[in-house]
Amino acid sequence: MYYVRVAIGVLFGIFAFALLDYTLPSKNTVRISNTYNRLSSISPATSIFWASDSTGTVENSSGQRDVRFIDTVRPGGKVFVYRNEDTGWVWPPYFKYDSSNLHAEATNLKSPTADPIWVSITAYGWRMPWLSTYPNAISINTVAGPDERPLNWPALVICTVLLVLLALFWRMWAQFQQRGLAPLRGWLTRKGKS
Repeated sequence: MYYVRVAIGVLFGIFAFALLDYTLPSKNTVRISNTYNRLSSISPATSIFWASDSTGTVENSSGQRDVRFIDTVRPGGKVFVYRNEDTGWVWPPYFKYDSSNLHAEATNLKSPTADPIWVSITAYGWRMPWLSTYPNAISINTVAGPDERPLNWPALVICTVLLVLLALFWRMWAQFQQRGLAPLRGWLTRKGKS
């Protein structure tokens, strides 16, 4: 029974880590190389990685929707693609309704390799090429250069609050076991012997 509990605990930990990794904002310093719209097919298997229909996203009869994309290049030369969709009031709770403005800002900040403009893009989500999923850009801020890495305050605050709540829950559970379950087990053991 001990190993089953450990396995369930490990699986729960992996699930919680994956959920936090997907939903918490991340910041990347990049150079914007292109912005465009593309009709994209959203398969049922990957629909959880895209905006929901309730955010005003319209699909055509073929199940395709017009999605904004931002092509970027990282300081090391590796390319990275973001999508730019409104999140609305659904999970994750970013309440983003300015994808048009963000797209205009990204288009304005496009730059060539010879004269780069470096920006920090805040986004959430994962880039999985084999599933055609992209992180969703939330905001764009200019930075001084490719070596600048802005501190990700929102993610740090959320993780700190979650760790404090986890420690509080852990302590409460230990006290419940000590004050509630241990005396009950002792009473049941004594009753069973009599």
